[in-house]
Amino acid sequence: MSASPVGDRLIAVVQGALWSVPRAGGTAAALTSADLEPARVAWSPDGSRIAVCAYQGGGFHVWTMAADGSGLRQLTSGPWDDRGVSWSPDGSRIAFSSERGGDPVAGSSYGIWTVDVRSGELAQLTDDADAEDYDPAWHPDGTRLVFVRAGAKGGRTLASVPAGGGEVSVERTVDAGTLVGPAVATDGRVAYVHVGDFAAPFNAASSVLMVDGAAVTDGEDVSPFPPCWTPDGELFYVADGQVKVRRPGTAQSAPEQIPFTASLSLSRPEYRQKRYDFDSLVDREVRGIHLPVLSPDGKSVAFAALNALWVMPIGGRPRKIVQAHASAYVQMPSWAPDGESVLFSCEGDADGSLISVHRHWLGSDRADVLATGGRLHPVLSPDGSRLACHDSTGNLLIRDLATGSEKALVAPLGANGLPGPPSWSPDGKYIAFCDRNRLNLRFREGYNVIRVADTATGQWTAHQPAPHASLSDRGHGGPVWSPDGSAMAFIMESALWVMPVHPNGTPAGDPVRLTDEAADHPSWSGDSGSLLYESSGRLRLIARDGSGRRTVPVPLRYRRCLPSRSDVTRVHVGRLWDGTGETVREDVDIVVRGNRIAAVEPHRARAVAGEKLIDASGSTVIPGLWDSHTHPWQYTYGGRQNSLMLAYGITSNVSLGGFAHEAVRIRESVAAGSMNGPRLFATGELIDGSRVAYSMGRAHRTQDGVRRSLERAVDLDYDFVKTYVRAPTWIMREAVRTAHEELGVLTGSHFLSPGAAVGQDLTSHLQATERAEYGHSLSPTGHAYQDVHEMYAGGDFKIIVTPFIALALLMADPSPAKDPRVTTLMPPWDKAFVQRIAATPLSDAATHALQQDAAVFRKIVADGGTLALGTDAPLTPIGLHLHLGLRALHDSVGLSAAQALRTATSVPAELFGVSDDLGTLEPGKLADLVAIDGNPFQHFDDLIRTSWVMRDGVVHRQDDLVGAFATKSAEQRTADHTDWLTVSRELRREPCCSRHAFDV
Repeated sequence: MSASPVGDRLIAVVQGALWSVPRAGGTAAALTSADLEPARVAWSPDGSRIAVCAYQGGGFHVWTMAADGSGLRQLTSGPWDDRGVSWSPDGSRIAFSSERGGDPVAGSSYGIWTVDVRSGELAQLTDDADAEDYDPAWHPDGTRLVFVRAGAKGGRTLASVPAGGGEVSVERTVDAGTLVGPAVATDGRVAYVHVGDFAAPFNAASSVLMVDGAAVTDGEDVSPFPPCWTPDGELFYVADGQVKVRRPGTAQSAPEQIPFTASLSLSRPEYRQKRYDFDSLVDREVRGIHLPVLSPDGKSVAFAALNALWVMPIGGRPRKIVQAHASAYVQMPSWAPDGESVLFSCEGDADGSLISVHRHWLGSDRADVLATGGRLHPVLSPDGSRLACHDSTGNLLIRDLATGSEKALVAPLGANGLPGPPSWSPDGKYIAFCDRNRLNLRFREGYNVIRVADTATGQWTAHQPAPHASLSDRGHGGPVWSPDGSAMAFIMESALWVMPVHPNGTPAGDPVRLTDEAADHPSWSGDSGSLLYESSGRLRLIARDGSGRRTVPVPLRYRRCLPSRSDVTRVHVGRLWDGTGETVREDVDIVVRGNRIAAVEPHRARAVAGEKLIDASGSTVIPGLWDSHTHPWQYTYGGRQNSLMLAYGITSNVSLGGFAHEAVRIRESVAAGSMNGPRLFATGELIDGSRVAYSMGRAHRTQDGVRRSLERAVDLDYDFVKTYVRAPTWIMREAVRTAHEELGVLTGSHFLSPGAAVGQDLTSHLQATERAEYGHSLSPTGHAYQDVHEMYAGGDFKIIVTPFIALALLMADPSPAKDPRVTTLMPPWDKAFVQRIAATPLSDAATHALQQDAAVFRKIVADGGTLALGTDAPLTPIGLHLHLGLRALHDSVGLSAAQALRTATSVPAELFGVSDDLGTLEPGKLADLVAIDGNPFQHFDDLIRTSWVMRDGVVHRQDDLVGAFATKSAEQRTADHTDWLTVSRELRREPCCSRHAFDV
């Protein structure tokens, strides 16, 4: 928000647009569309023009426009972000903060810059590699600028620098919290916002407007945006969702409020929803071909599919060499250099718990375990003597197979998932892999770079294929070193590229694109003459020069595994909530024929001949639960992720981001009965802009790259399309078009705005990572205001809530931490995380944060909003957190048991277009139900006591699911000295949302 220097109008940023507001209040007029995406705004000294920091096109830059919104002009450009604007008193220059001038591989901190309004000439005023400088504000005399300087503990310093650059002076420091948005009055007074420290586990304790170190607000929820002085000493700011004015230094006791109205017209999308066939038993082509890799002789392919490992001669039929148990997960195949054996990762190491590296000898079916304790991405050195792999936190390890010794070579550069798999140089001196850098300390995003480590010393270098270019993701997209050492292959802009390299892995020339179709999972033939890659579930071979592309058929089919329609199961239910209302019926039978409910009727004392009986007369039965926001993270969790969901009563699971081919593989494996788990509504990678955070974020900076990724989404039949933090509106619009017109599915993102404006259907959180400095849905202290509530009111634009603060309920009731689903079925890092929270006393801050979340959710429900419940697992404890979220909705929000349960049953079924089949227990619907040892309609906490679930008519008992991981002896557990809480912290650092919820 900024006030005109002549005092007649204000410019405000509301829901992704600039609005002109009369100084006296009244009707606001929109000046910009959603595509500009303004973040900060400032008036020119003469009031004729406006400077704005905006994200249009995919990066933050400085723009100007006339006061009526016309004459839009871009002043800065390039791959760097330019944030925050302040116009010089003489109108000749605009100050901003930027990373520009730095190194896109090594990173660059924010410094203060100016741009000449007429010529566009740039000047850098500050450049301190150990600090982040931002939020510049001109002193009225034009001789210097005041700004925020952030160190390791955040923005706790107000500093100044001469207008021409020079020595930086400290103006003010604070010992706690963060300083935001200084503004300098004509008499030199400095106003700013002081955001208090975040009181774990969630919100900031306060947000206060300050002038020269003294608070001028008391009890107001001040928004973390720069205040604005007028020449006559009025100070405009935003607090409690209102534009307010004060005159600091006068006797004014209460702020003036400027009431205004703004009308935002949004048309909601209409499209034909995807139809699902949950009953078909026809044979289907397997599309979930996962992690294919070409043999050294170029004649065979190893891959994972249907929860098994396969080897297929090119032109022949695949042969199954390993079938994983339904509770396990086989993955990450690689060939030994001699082609005589295949390595892979799967559960089943010496202690029976974590993922280990196995070696299967093709000639004899002999199997060896090469490494245990959570070892991933196994690849043998060219001479076969050493094993390179990652541990669960992404450390690159080298293991000497003869001695069994293991050393950590390098740690990952960033968080948010594993680095890509290692690839050896032909001489064994180097290992190349994909890692994500972090460009600065203010924002976690960076580029997926090629990192090359010396195997003897651990020294490493990092490279980009082109300036500011990112490899597509950190799955199995390369780099893959050619056996002759002359090139690396990788996926960029969703296409296959080859780049010449020197023997030490440094680029020796420009990369060459080989494909114009979507590509993944490249691997070389032993003669370095050809490459295998996967394109939307189909395998292709292509020559190194891009010629001779041909399809490699994979004659592999599967059939959905369902009970026979002649199989009848009668479930005697003590208490039944069918999901249709508030009523709980007693002493009824649910008759299941095959995979569907045939009848719900009063209990029969005598069974019908031929029926299978299940006695749940002491239980409460409800519809199968949904988790509407998860991420398949099997590459570290293995089969535990699916087993945990079933063990907690979840029968339908919605992925809102994961590796595309893996998601299809899991969807098919569960449907075929080769893998335990809830049915998966699948999506692929997070569709992102040029920078990424998560390993499964897909980077794009070109229209062709976006086209390839969205064509792949259609080919792989996504059930949801998600855009992520750095995807600009043009990418979001393309994703909307593909989701609605070609797939008939929902699409969403973190962003209420511009998400609603570009036609998305929902937000995947109330608030999560934003590309701007602060989110616009919640204030730092956890409050939402009218604009947010009205966007969700009525339910046309929907929300999947992920109440992270519900973790605090473990502090109030630590008993779930003793459950065998935690102590045995969860991996040890999640067990440590849960038990640490459960051992923490419930604080006033946590209670207050629960109440704040509850107030927002309560308002959404009261206004008729569509609210479904998700967890963002495995960021939160898988399965368990859904129950904590339901408790929060019931206990804190005040929903009835039935209302709370509908957010995880009928509401998501309706939301995802399958309410004819799922969400309630009625005749004709799929037989998805949960048996609970207790009565959650009298004691809601009983809900967590799920003893068994039925999905598609098949029963999965908690005891069996837990028992599959119960082989680790007490002696082995005692001998395990790993600090699993530290592992948990590493896995959860730099999360997308609510980082303070995981500070344990």
